[in-house]
Amino acid sequence: MIYGGLALVSAMAGSEQVFLQLTILLSVAVASHFVIKRFHQPTIIGEIGIGVLLGPSVLGYALNGFRRVDPSCFGIVPPAGCPPGFDPSLIAIFAALGSIFLLFLIGLETDSRAIYRKGNVLVAVGGVVVPWVFGFLFAFLMVPDASLQVGTRLTPRLVMATFVGATLVATSTAIAAAILRELGMLRTTVANTIMGAVIVDDILGLLVLSVSLGIAGGALDLVLLAYLVAAAIAFIAFALYIGSHYFSRLVVWTQGRGKRVGLTHAGFMVAMAVAFSMSFLSELIGLSAVIGAFLAGAMFSDTPLRADFQEGVEFLGAVFTPVFFISLGLFVDIWTLNASLLFFGAALLVVAFLTKLVGCSVIARGLGMTADESMAVGYGMVPRGEVGLIIALVAKQAGVIGDDLFSIVVLVIVVVSVLPAPLLRRSLGRIGAAPPKPDSVPPTN
Repeated sequence: MIYGGLALVSAMAGSEQVFLQLTILLSVAVASHFVIKRFHQPTIIGEIGIGVLLGPSVLGYALNGFRRVDPSCFGIVPPAGCPPGFDPSLIAIFAALGSIFLLFLIGLETDSRAIYRKGNVLVAVGGVVVPWVFGFLFAFLMVPDASLQVGTRLTPRLVMATFVGATLVATSTAIAAAILRELGMLRTTVANTIMGAVIVDDILGLLVLSVSLGIAGGALDLVLLAYLVAAAIAFIAFALYIGSHYFSRLVVWTQGRGKRVGLTHAGFMVAMAVAFSMSFLSELIGLSAVIGAFLAGAMFSDTPLRADFQEGVEFLGAVFTPVFFISLGLFVDIWTLNASLLFFGAALLVVAFLTKLVGCSVIARGLGMTADESMAVGYGMVPRGEVGLIIALVAKQAGVIGDDLFSIVVLVIVVVSVLPAPLLRRSLGRIGAAPPKPDSVPPTN
């Protein structure tokens, strides 16, 4: 007992830096919210900007004696000799929790019955094929030879271009959802199209990553690809069916039983356990954890406890979610940029923006949406995020791209995540100001 108490005291004594870092992160997040709101922009722009300031580009550079910081210092396990700064493992854990709480909340506020439609699949396909093809072509033709890596069985340029194109494929679920929720438009036709498309987009992004890895290894495993598709589809179908028929009833029963004995939050605790378990299973089969969290929220969207769950998760998200968007800015390191790649970076930024916008909005327009609605869908699909960063990191770790090209890709992903936010806000504002069409009136509860 004494040894256990000493261990606890020792652990608490070493945690003062954690408390200090959390104080700074939450304080600067709130400050960024006040600043960015004065310009009538989404709060995520300020949060990502704070991440850039706290990362290796500014704070890390200053703490290291105004010298470039080793990029590995901002990894999950930084090596010895790194300058003092924010604990990457703490940031990673808080960012993961923030994204899970945000997407669970989005799932609660989404009409799950209107998500999985044929039109959403078509929008997602357009938003995957067009960016991958054009990203591949521009990288293949424009990246200088000095930035190519060796060690693959196939032509290094071919492998590099395949991965660069793949980084442009996946839409950031969290960024699009955060903007939609901030404007109170989650239960609209546009929101259902965007959210349904980003789920399919994530599955297709998983396949694109598998194809890229196969090309890097010199061969494609078609059996593995078929397995990944089947596993992803089965997981989503299983989650929605089991959730709506069993988990939702279990949570409602637990909440009622708990209230009778004085436990006011028993149902909420079980719901969060379901959210974490779905996130775990989602990661296990290769999808993003936020997909599992979103599905968990959708399970309880039609229960009488939805409003109570919303209130609870909103408080949790207020603490954790800003750290997720701050973590995106931490990936940016301007000191690794190569002058010979700046022109390619500018071209890739244009390609990343236009290919998603055109690939998704044209199909949405063809499905019968108005011009404003289709443009809103296009802008909502433009932001990239966690999946694109993961693909870029995999390519870097596999020796397919170097630090300079990695930094260019990461910078493009971060900028293209922020750039469409005001445009999406403006398009959604025009839609909200217009009388709703009979077939697009949000369902009532």
